[in-house]
Amino acid sequence: MAINWFEGGRRITKLCMGITALTGAYNAIFEYNPPVLEFSTGSPRDAWRPTLVVEDAPGPASDCVLDRSDQIPILWDFEVKPGLVRDISLCFRPNEAGEVVYFSAEEGAKNLQKVEAAIANAKAAGELDDARVLALEASRLRQNMETAQVRSAQDLTWEETEIEIFDYMDRRVADFSITPAALASIEKELPRMERERLINHVTEVLSIAAYFIGGFWLFSIVIGWIVRGFAGIPRGQDFRPAQQSDATG
Repeated sequence: MAINWFEGGRRITKLCMGITALTGAYNAIFEYNPPVLEFSTGSPRDAWRPTLVVEDAPGPASDCVLDRSDQIPILWDFEVKPGLVRDISLCFRPNEAGEVVYFSAEEGAKNLQKVEAAIANAKAAGELDDARVLALEASRLRQNMETAQVRSAQDLTWEETEIEIFDYMDRRVADFSITPAALASIEKELPRMERERLINHVTEVLSIAAYFIGGFWLFSIVIGWIVRGFAGIPRGQDFRPAQQSDATG
């Protein structure tokens, strides 16, 4: 009994096409990753503003300052609100001169006023230990303001200021929170943007699967045409006429 190589090839092709289709469907449904939410700021007095959605894995961006590890600061699995957890990308945008604004005299004065008010309240309440701790913080703030004022008049290199800039970035990242206005913007725009992203993801994955399926089908046709030509097998048949009678006889 002759072996029907063509039928075997067709079955192998169908098997590959089926595996490709199932793999594509699995990736389209289960391998979708929600996009990263990006927030940006330009200075210490500039609140975090959502720029909403960026692509998959955040990497170095030309308009964002990188952290100590030469990456965009990321908050993984941040709870935007109850039931909504997303990765947060934090972008520190430089000014027009390409410099990082890491000190604000206005913000420093406001923080100092808050600390001094807390010191007065602590003394009035008889909490002297807390007052002493707050006094140390006030002293630190005054020293930082004086240092910043002196340095602002100097032409410092990046190496001389990078420690202070990174410390500022670390503080902003550690104190990150989403304002009610930012949350309202996210709740309004995020569902639509994520729906569009999901549609694009499914379309892209299934398109790739369709290309592979079509490739397997075309490959099988070409190979069959070549083999039939060498073996002298008529189109649409799996054996030469003489073999056909032997296979059925």
